[in-house]
Amino acid sequence: MEISEAISTQRAIRHFSDRPVSDETVRTLMEAATSAPNAGNRQQWRFLVVRDKETKRRLGDWYLQAWTETVSRIGDEAYTQPYRSGGVLGEQMENIPVIVLACIATGSSHITGGLDTRGASIYPAVQNLMLTARSLGLGTVITTMHTQFETEVKQLLGIPDQFDTAALIPVGYPAPDVSFGDVSRGPLDDVVYQDRWGNPLD
Repeated sequence: MEISEAISTQRAIRHFSDRPVSDETVRTLMEAATSAPNAGNRQQWRFLVVRDKETKRRLGDWYLQAWTETVSRIGDEAYTQPYRSGGVLGEQMENIPVIVLACIATGSSHITGGLDTRGASIYPAVQNLMLTARSLGLGTVITTMHTQFETEVKQLLGIPDQFDTAALIPVGYPAPDVSFGDVSRGPLDDVVYQDRWGNPLD
């Protein structure tokens, strides 16, 4: 698959089939993730692949609780399709073939002017994983709801204090009624400027 096709058809997938994901495929995804650029090539990432059903169930319980509390705060926006699907994701998490937790080292060396820049080292890796998954016919979605239970998640999984979880990525083949397709986005001119804020792109 051309990279442009993977990018333009990489929808967030929250409904999965029970078709298994092979160990070889998981290794391919991890190799893609760890090929990403990162600060100083220090590679201060870790990836935790979760297949154990009980562990996934616990993660799903926390995810669903966080989702419920979040949608109760945000009001009408919670009735949009992505937010509604978030609840389903939590409910079915134990049955998703693979859950990947992307983790990044803590430490003041990543903090610049009060801004936490560690995302620059972990999210390119997450996107590599997700684009490679798309090229293999696998669905993914980047989620962060679990971070509302960061302490509990780290304790459950034995994640040391010197690492934080940056994303939880479900990985699996899409459910039979779910398909990839062109993404829906607003006009480029609304969000891309040239030389000065508000100037249209040539």
